[in-house]
Amino acid sequence: MSGIKSGLTRRELGLVAANMGVATMAGGMMFPTAARAQQAKAILGHFGSANPQTFGKATGAYQKGFGDKATTEFVTVSAGPQIVAAMAGNSMDICNIGSSPMVVAFANNLKMSMVYVEKYITDSECLAVRNDAGIASLKDLKGKKIGLPFNTSVHFSMLAALDTVGMKASDVTLVNLKPDSILATWKRKDIDATFIWHPVLADCLADNGKLLFTTGDLVDKGILVFDGIIVRNEFKEKHPDLVLSYLKTYDQICTMYDKEPQKVIDIIGPYLNMTPQLAAEYIKTFHSVSPKEMATDKWMGLPGSKETGVTRTIVKQAEFLKSQDQLKDIPPSFAPYIDQSFLAKMV
Repeated sequence: MSGIKSGLTRRELGLVAANMGVATMAGGMMFPTAARAQQAKAILGHFGSANPQTFGKATGAYQKGFGDKATTEFVTVSAGPQIVAAMAGNSMDICNIGSSPMVVAFANNLKMSMVYVEKYITDSECLAVRNDAGIASLKDLKGKKIGLPFNTSVHFSMLAALDTVGMKASDVTLVNLKPDSILATWKRKDIDATFIWHPVLADCLADNGKLLFTTGDLVDKGILVFDGIIVRNEFKEKHPDLVLSYLKTYDQICTMYDKEPQKVIDIIGPYLNMTPQLAAEYIKTFHSVSPKEMATDKWMGLPGSKETGVTRTIVKQAEFLKSQDQLKDIPPSFAPYIDQSFLAKMV
């Protein structure tokens, strides 16, 4: 979800990686020193929301999937640049990430690959408008102030939404805000609308707001907005079995989110000190893609696929980021950064 500047220096990469906290091992056994030295270690990143990565940490599911092949450590992240810097600094192996920072990492030829679609964004990232702002349609946004974090999936979606009604960014006033400052700005009435994700979205809607547009409304325009799961290349080359195990476990958890949401709520709510209502709202707006569907050209496709929904969207994201001066050049092809080999083993 979060954006990233394109020119990360070595010093910036080192500082971010050095300041990242590593959580204790979840669900793992204690091994003698000699055994631990021979064992692989998988460092898994996750955002602090009620997502399947956090659920896997809470239940020890990933460690159980790895068995005695590896120990598992977790790093809680809050933004795309943190993930990219950590992987570049070899201090994170697998994590979910928004498509915008992922694209910038690929454009800068960082050694990481997208191996899976983490989630498909439909109603978890939306445009909320103030009830008293006089906005009944997208065209009514003309001249209005819209708060959102720049160079992110919601920024991309906002511009795409304006384009659907023949409007440009210059027709509105876009205000660059950090997600955690949007609600306060909204309450002060310094903005008329915001394109943002949960839980900020729910808070704004609850405070005299209404829903005007969802990211899912872009599907009919051929635009897929998604988060990906990326893996550090050296890790996947050394431990392909662990990457496959992670993805299989992730798919199993996603099935629980879809088929047994109450079980998820009962675990993730107390773990995150989140009310059942908030946990249910998050789970309701979390949409995963099954491996079978992901293997079609609408999504990732299988090895050898020439053009897929994922690659088309990544190119659109790259063009968007270049227009925002966040990319200097767009690679001739993003195919080298999309690895469908693990997905092929799951269908």
